This record gives sequence, structure tokens and C-alpha cells, in this order.
Amino acid sequence: MNKIGLKLLVVFIGINSWALSQCCPYITSVEVLPQNPNVSDNIRIATIVATPNNGAFIQHQFHWENDTLVVEACYYSGLLTVVTEMYDTIDVGTIADGNYVLEFRAFTSSDINSCVITDSQTLFTPFSVTEFVGVVPIENPSSMIYPNPSKDWVTLSPVSEESVIRVYSLDGKPVDIFQFLSNGKITLDITSLSAGLYQVLEYIEGEIVTRTLLLKE
Repeated sequence: MNKIGLKLLVVFIGINSWALSQCCPYITSVEVLPQNPNVSDNIRIATIVATPNNGAFIQHQFHWENDTLVVEACYYSGLLTVVTEMYDTIDVGTIADGNYVLEFRAFTSSDINSCVITDSQTLFTPFSVTEFVGVVPIENPSSMIYPNPSKDWVTLSPVSEESVIRVYSLDGKPVDIFQFLSNGKITLDITSLSAGLYQVLEYIEGEIVTRTLLLKE
């Protein structure tokens, strides 16, 4: 075989090896539905995943590992280079109140009929399930949290005596802090917390307000 023929063969093999190789699925979105779920909700996991080659959805499943909800989904990624985006929902059912982590594992497969894993990608996201039934998120709350950012004390105002305040770290763990209610204001002592971002949730009369609080050093 002459040198030109050998070079063409090497190029041909290289192109086919690239085409046959599978690439990580692209996790576009993973969402717990409904938002701010409670113990009576039928919880679903909604995912949007794309494959680099012309793909198809194969299967999904879920299981628990302690407080981690592990969701696994498998997608066929073919030979034709066409990005394919797929939407899927997984019914999980009701979950007891608490703080959890969702671990979503997406796999690509070389077989369209069964999951023969060639590559994978994983995404983690914390979520909480509350004991409060029928709460509705408020998009434009009347109360405010200030100062924000802060490093010692923050105030929520105005609030009612029926308000329940919970503070969570970004990994979904509850944080115990001292709260003081006076004259329609709730003051939170955050001096014991480390610097970073926290979520402050306010429950009142079937509604919920979620705010992000930044703690400075």
C-alpha cells in the first residue's frame, strides 16, 4: 500500500473511531416538582438531557441511599451527529418531611434497546420536604429581610405572630438560630453561622416566602 493510501486509511479509521465514541450526556435541567413540596404532594423529578448524537430515551429508575434520592436515566446516543434534547419525568410519590439530596445520574448507551453504559454525568441538588400542607409560594412578598448581606443580626419585617421561620444551608440542612419576635418584626441571631449563602423560609397561613441571605465574614 502506498503512503497516500495508508494516510487515507488512518484518517478513515480515526473518523470512524470518533463517530463511534460516546460523549457524556448534557444535563440541561433537573427540577423537583412541585416546588417547595410538602408531605402530601406526589413528588416528581423533571429532567432535560441532551445527547451529542442522534439519541433516544431508554429507561429510568430511582432508589434511596440513606437521605439521598438517586435517579438514574439512560439514553441511546447514535452515530449521526445531531444533538437530541429529551424531557422526562419520574414519579417518586410522597416523601416524609426532611432535608434530602437529589443525585441525578445520566448515562449514554451504545445499544438502543438496553442500557449498555458508555459514559455518564452526575448532578447533585438539595431539596426539602415540609410538614406544612397546602403552602403556596409568594413571588412578591410584602416583608423584607435586612441588612442583607449581614454578619451578626438580620430582621424580617413586617411579619405576623403566626409566621414560622426556618433557615437552611444551601445543602438543605436546617440551621438552629435564636429568633426574637417584637412589634411585627422577627430578628435572627446569625453570629454562630459561617460565612456563605443561606435560605430563609417564612411560612404563614398556607403560603411560603423563600429568601436568600448572604453572611459576610
